[in-house]
Amino acid sequence: MRASLVSVALTAALGASPRCIRSSDAEPLWQAEVRAAYGLAVSGSGTQMSARATPLTVAGIAAFAFNEDPPLSGYGGLTVEMLDRSSVGTLFGVMLRPHGSHLRLTGGGVYVFAPYTLWGATASMGLCFHITPRTGMCADAQLTAYFAGSDLADGRTSTAGQGVLGLVFDAL
Repeated sequence: MRASLVSVALTAALGASPRCIRSSDAEPLWQAEVRAAYGLAVSGSGTQMSARATPLTVAGIAAFAFNEDPPLSGYGGLTVEMLDRSSVGTLFGVMLRPHGSHLRLTGGGVYVFAPYTLWGATASMGLCFHITPRTGMCADAQLTAYFAGSDLADGRTSTAGQGVLGLVFDAL
């Protein structure tokens, strides 16, 4: 009996806490983001494994919310590698931003098409904070595995781990 009273009291307290109450502000339908990433890439295997700094990657993406619960958005955009090498490509995927949380999880793909080709899968996890009512700053840890394309040796993959900083704008 005492245990059930405690569980009812805890449930009531958690349900009434400010963290669990959704804000009256609506989640944005569209977002635009400019991001920069830099990190470490590893390729090869065994004694032929090599590690090097990744190129500086700059991307511009647009995200569209398509599901409210869980809060999912699809995203797509353009990515450019610069410094050590130059390339242009696209990125696309799905983003989860749980209600009442700063957490952001993404999963998707990347296709580099000029001047060589690369296909890869990417996933990231990070935190986003609003700095104004319509602008936010995000920091993510991103992992990208390239598995096909003209810039890879046959049977090889390249994996890049990058720290990502982004500036997010709520459009609608």
